[in-house]
Amino acid sequence: MTAEQKVDIDINTIKDEDIQNDFDYYMAQRVAEQLKNAGLISIDEFNKLTALNRRTFLPMNVEILPKIR
Repeated sequence: MTAEQKVDIDINTIKDEDIQNDFDYYMAQRVAEQLKNAGLISIDEFNKLTALNRRTFLPMNVEILPKIR
């Protein structure tokens, strides 16, 4: 399912898989932020990880997430 299709999602159509994808995205982003904050990755690497996480986990509200710089 693409992000455009998810914009019109009905609350009754949310599946366990959607919730799991959101959780997995959140956890992956949290690790990426910790790596960035610890100076272990650059901002460019962080942005690449963010883009990869969004493609991999496709969080339900991807269309309202901040733009990747």
